[in-house]
Amino acid sequence: MTAANTNQAVLDAYIRYFETLKPDTVDDLDKLACEELYFEDPFNQLANRRDVKRLFRQMFVDMDDPAFKISASFWSENGQSAILKWRFAGNAQKIGRLDFVGVSEIHFDENGLIDSHVDYWDAASRFYEKIPLIGAVLRVVRRKLRLS
Repeated sequence: MTAANTNQAVLDAYIRYFETLKPDTVDDLDKLACEELYFEDPFNQLANRRDVKRLFRQMFVDMDDPAFKISASFWSENGQSAILKWRFAGNAQKIGRLDFVGVSEIHFDENGLIDSHVDYWDAASRFYEKIPLIGAVLRVVRRKLRLS
């Protein structure tokens, strides 16, 4: 199996991992990602798989029914990285319903395991604006910066 085929198989399994993620399947990440997995989102920068799994477990503590749906994947020319387009939805216990789209940049190591996962999504409008005082200020700033 070529590196590109191995990476495709791992990416397909990674997509299934996120789309079916439950508290009792968090440890399945061990089969897909290296121990030094780097993970970044608007709130976190983590440098190992153990902490990433801890973050995923905490998501189930802080949210009801969190779910990811991956709608598209795109490969880099060299086949060592891919972009996933996704939608996340769930009920955050302190701020209510979340439902937003984002993309993730996924990189593979020489063994075909995922060694980097970086999420890109708009935390300001999808999260911070839901916090009462901060949200009001951000909505005013957004209106002032908007093209009329």
